Amino acid sequence: MTFHILSLILAGILSFADYITENIFSKKLRKNRKLISFAAGVAISYIILRLLPEISSYAIIDGRGIFLFVLFGFVSLNLVEQYLYKEVGKLKHSLEYHKSIHVTYFFIYNFFIGLVLVIFASKGLMQVLLFFIPFLLYIIVEILPQEFEFKNQAFRIFYSLAPLFGAVVGINSIDFINSVFGSLISFIAGTLLYIVIRESLPSDKAEKPLYFLIGVLFYALIIFVSWNLI
Repeated sequence: MTFHILSLILAGILSFADYITENIFSKKLRKNRKLISFAAGVAISYIILRLLPEISSYAIIDGRGIFLFVLFGFVSLNLVEQYLYKEVGKLKHSLEYHKSIHVTYFFIYNFFIGLVLVIFASKGLMQVLLFFIPFLLYIIVEILPQEFEFKNQAFRIFYSLAPLFGAVVGINSIDFINSVFGSLISFIAGTLLYIVIRESLPSDKAEKPLYFLIGVLFYALIIFVSWNLI
């Protein structure tokens, strides 16, 4: 199987999972704190043990400025979630306006995931699966609840296809995506880090610590094993 086909299959799975969980099982999954906590643990292990070392390897070539994209990913979602949410409250139809910003941000983010998926697929099956699993969990359980509740079926489908769109574009412009891969993966890491921290902050609705720890240890073990295989 060529990495082109593998990329499309995995991106298609992400798109299908996004559609199903956003429109059919969303409310049930948002209440499953155990599964959300496990997914958050998996994500944090992947960020620290795989994404940050990956970014550091690009920093050797592109310079430490690449970490600014990690910061940008973290801060940009923070602004969407906090500043804009509060400020647009003064505007007419503020809820719809905020949802539009939210939808646009996550559509672009999921599109970037599709782009990056192609590059990891070109590096080998193990590389792409290590990337794929945390983001599949992120999409399934919606670690950061989005609650878009699209009224138009066409919009629901179009939004869910963002990872697949990204994979198609990535396959057809792989040389360019390779040239900006360090920046893309840095932005994705920063955003995912915010999502995990935002959802895991101590509160009466915070994560189940045991399941978070299980997720951390489970994926840390998988990554540790992969170090001897990659």
